[in-house]
Amino acid sequence: MTHGHGLVYETMEEAADEILTLISKFVDVNTFFIAKNDKIDVNIIHAFNRNDVVLPSGFETLYRDSY
Repeated sequence: MTHGHGLVYETMEEAADEILTLISKFVDVNTFFIAKNDKIDVNIIHAFNRNDVVLPSGFETLYRDSY
């Protein structure tokens, strides 16, 4: 949603979707994502998977198990 000179989004997921869609036009990789990391848990807010689903949006894991 456009508002004035900047962009305004209703949700973090809406912003993440638009950002990852834009990045996907310039970055030729299968998977990239936006995550929340508090050094205890890692929560994938939104993931972009071009061909194969490697990491789904909404995936959660312990920080110590992520790499």
